[in-house]
Amino acid sequence: MTLEKLSKLAPRIDNEGIYAKDIIKELADDGFFKLMCRDDLLKAIENIAKVSRECGTTGFCVWCQFALAWYVLNSDNQTLKTNYLSKITNGEILGGTALSNPIKAFASIEKVKLKARRVKGGYIINGTLPWVSNIEFGHVFAAIALDEQNEPIMGLIHCDERVKLASEIKYATLEGSATKSVVVREYFLSDDELLTTDIYSYLLRITPGFVLLQTGIAAGIINSSIDVIKASGKSHAHINSYLPDNADSLQKELDNAFSTIANLANNIDEVSPLEVLKVRLAGSFLVQKATNAAVLHSGTKGYLKDAKASRLQREGNFVLIVTPSVKHLIKEINDAENGGGCVRSWQSRTHKASA
Repeated sequence: MTLEKLSKLAPRIDNEGIYAKDIIKELADDGFFKLMCRDDLLKAIENIAKVSRECGTTGFCVWCQFALAWYVLNSDNQTLKTNYLSKITNGEILGGTALSNPIKAFASIEKVKLKARRVKGGYIINGTLPWVSNIEFGHVFAAIALDEQNEPIMGLIHCDERVKLASEIKYATLEGSATKSVVVREYFLSDDELLTTDIYSYLLRITPGFVLLQTGIAAGIINSSIDVIKASGKSHAHINSYLPDNADSLQKELDNAFSTIANLANNIDEVSPLEVLKVRLAGSFLVQKATNAAVLHSGTKGYLKDAKASRLQREGNFVLIVTPSVKHLIKEINDAENGGGCVRSWQSRTHKASA
């Protein structure tokens, strides 16, 4: 019922930038965000796919919520976990992840934008993040800052009077994702709200799941593209049959990809991070293929302003650029295959810390 409501609202979410907060809350009431152990990862991916099939923008918001839950679930701060996990999974607390900047910084693409200064009982945080999604006043997001020794610390930041939110950038799509720029000035982050005291081990623990969860967005948009192709075939099968990609071929590719995703999710504690990066990259390219095919199969109708095929193509393009983007993934895969990359660096830092 909630997904049907979302499907009807999706065009307005895209055109008017409506943030589907009430629907996200309804999904939470239905137990949609249940993520109480690492074994729940595949179900989370499947649920993100269900939402993304109806609306890619809201699917992205749902991913943000799951990512936040994933960070808390894997925290070594038991007090924080007790205080936050159930509230995030039941929708009492909504929020997101501000890891786009630090994840790119770890790959030497940009600099970490938040700085931390150690004080009694915690840290003082300062800096500006250009965009964080699924946040409004009263929400929470996870963030990484560099301390005075240039070591990363990670904790939960509340969107309250200590944080300035602004929404000035207009996007080609994803306007309904509650994406804001965030200015943090002299924000006190208490030790009780740190997600970890062992940052590199923690990053190794959360990153494969963080990346795999994004494949749910891709899978949902691909499924929706296949739906459009099938619908177009009811009137134009005679001419669409000449196109190189069709519903059956795309469904086969998606099934094969999702089989790999499911295997990785079900074995998340033993997976190779390189495999995760490769399936995430493959998912991006399959989204591109499927959404392009949806436009081609729809013909002129797919080029109309409110056409579903047009929306899917814009939503699909977001999958290609959201962190880690296609170019970021290719770089990281190349680095990893040549003995470098973020994971190798984190593993090295973990070994040094335990030596």
